[in-house]
Amino acid sequence: MNSALLRLGAALIPGTTFLLASLPAAAAGASADNNATAEPAGLEEIVVTAQKREQRLQDVPISMSVTTGADLDKSSLQSVSDALGQIPGVAVNVTGQGGETLLTIRGVTAAGPLFSGPSPIGYYLDSVPFGLVGSSVEPNLNSYDLDHIEVLRGPQGTLYGASALNGVVRVLTNDAQLNDFDFKARASSSSTDGGGGNYSADMAVNLPIINDVLAARLVVGEEHDSGWINSPLGNGINTMDEKDIRFKVTAVPMENLTIKASASHEQVDSGAPPTAQNDYTPSTKQQPITSGFNAFDIKTDYQAQYVDVTSATSYLEFRDDGSLDTDPGVDTPPLTTNLSSHVFTEELNLTSKLEGPWRWSAGAFYRSARDDTYQTLGDLIPDPVSAANTSKSEAVFGELARRFLDNQLELSVGGRYFHDEVGLQQLGVYGQPAGSPLINTDTPFNATTPRVVLSWFPDHDLTMYASYAQGFRSGYPQSILVQLQAPSFEPVKPDKLTNYEIGGKGNLFDNRLTFDMAVYYMKWNDIQQTLGIPVAGTSAFIVANVNGQAASGAGVDFAVTAKPVQGLTLGVNFSWNGLHEDSTVLSGGDLLFPSGSRIDDSPAYTAGALIEYNFPLGTAGWTGDLAATARYTSEQTTTHTSSGVDIAPIVAESNSITTGRVSFAVAAPQNWRVMLYVDNVGNNRDVPLAGYPTPDFNVSMQPRTAGVQVDYHYK
Repeated sequence: MNSALLRLGAALIPGTTFLLASLPAAAAGASADNNATAEPAGLEEIVVTAQKREQRLQDVPISMSVTTGADLDKSSLQSVSDALGQIPGVAVNVTGQGGETLLTIRGVTAAGPLFSGPSPIGYYLDSVPFGLVGSSVEPNLNSYDLDHIEVLRGPQGTLYGASALNGVVRVLTNDAQLNDFDFKARASSSSTDGGGGNYSADMAVNLPIINDVLAARLVVGEEHDSGWINSPLGNGINTMDEKDIRFKVTAVPMENLTIKASASHEQVDSGAPPTAQNDYTPSTKQQPITSGFNAFDIKTDYQAQYVDVTSATSYLEFRDDGSLDTDPGVDTPPLTTNLSSHVFTEELNLTSKLEGPWRWSAGAFYRSARDDTYQTLGDLIPDPVSAANTSKSEAVFGELARRFLDNQLELSVGGRYFHDEVGLQQLGVYGQPAGSPLINTDTPFNATTPRVVLSWFPDHDLTMYASYAQGFRSGYPQSILVQLQAPSFEPVKPDKLTNYEIGGKGNLFDNRLTFDMAVYYMKWNDIQQTLGIPVAGTSAFIVANVNGQAASGAGVDFAVTAKPVQGLTLGVNFSWNGLHEDSTVLSGGDLLFPSGSRIDDSPAYTAGALIEYNFPLGTAGWTGDLAATARYTSEQTTTHTSSGVDIAPIVAESNSITTGRVSFAVAAPQNWRVMLYVDNVGNNRDVPLAGYPTPDFNVSMQPRTAGVQVDYHYK
């Protein structure tokens, strides 16, 4: 948990999960009927909507990875976070706040999950943006019945706005299909070393109501994970229970008009944060955590003769209530934090359908958001601190492109203008004299971000590009506690990241090999960072948010997937970024970051590998599938400081993490599939993210977990 009072670096990286072969394209394991002899000879072609129009993944001049929902359904993955953790250049730290995640792309991440600024990574569930005013946690979504996941690396400020400083994650669920009945379900049971039994169950049904006009789709899921962390209170205290439901409707009331509506609900109940030293914590306090969301989305698409008109309206309710023992083993009250967020958005897009060399798009965006926070901490906060952060923002954006030289070259120029009014309202009096005025501030922020891309299409199977792009993140005011203790601290300004990139992607040897690679240089100015300041009359400190100077660095992303012979899929990926502080950073006269050092919670390297073999079992249509995967993430550091207190900054260092997974599945000619799997097969017990002030706050990875999964699909 990272509160306005303490930065404790709590995070969880789950046990190793299935590295999908869809990096950069989808794995082509078994075909839809599970018949190995009928599967396509090469890898499947993927269609994406990353640029707000349908395109082949091959043709999009952005470094991106796609994971298909069909592959996720067949794997033992239970969450989107598990899938994201396998993408090149992406690191996922699941925090102690009920399983919510803190994302890093190319080394860029927020200063902390709660109350340390909005996320620098855009995150969407269909058309619903998970963008909070002053916090950066993302939900740990169920991965069942998705269409696909798109991960865009690098700034995406033109099309996706203030939350896309250095990347975007788009989780796209399956729509209700107008004419096809579909039913599928899966169930799994597993056991964790040093823990207990786990189970999960998911179901999806698609029901046409009026052919070609109206259909509905329902998805439900439930998961229970036993804990593996022990304490004086008992064994396995970090249990987790999750419930999910999603309902979608597709309607085509008239030709060229499509309306899609959805409602999603998720709730996660955790017994305690997943933090411990050697899977043990001396905490004697109950630390329950409950989080979840309700998301509502209506997307209307009208296809006129020369332009597509799309309206996306969404409303998000997000809640995170947690209790954290800040002094394990000491008889002090826990820190309680209640965060409630409400976000309304409306986006209008116009996309050209021109047949000639020109294409264009334009749009407008509006958001109204509010975060309500309530905190207590024993004698340090005897009176509850409650406040509301608000944001009302508008943006206009557009892009114009033209092809030259017989459509082999395309020049695209775009930009976005953004305006945000961010406010802070004090809702309760905290340790102040009677009659003290409540704090009420309002600060405007503006930004303009350009994007220029030159793409070269030498043939149908190869794309090269060079791009210049900027991403930005809005500013926000200091917390109530900071404004009371240190009123001279100014609001945090927006930060901006500029990226120069050359990349290429292609399909070779009749689609038997695909590759995606990029070389880039990024410059991140006015980094939003945290800094401890003392609480008058105590030895404690609170966390203020400040703008640092700048960080920069070059980097490389690379992924290749090959299918050299029938049934065999091989995949490798690698990512390195050299993001580092451009100058020395001091705190209270002490050295915080030397020039050239990495920023916090930012791994320099990620790498992964996959081998999968699908083969026939006899001549009756049965098939087998063997798979093994590996994932490497380099070490991360977290720096803790308290300006004005005579304590030198402390750097907590994690371990580099290498994990693996193996599985064997048998599929019947129709409907049924059974899989045996082992996650974290080497039972790696290293620390993916180190905690402070003691190792009791180290993240604990899920130990080796072995299980069986059964899938049924009737269509």
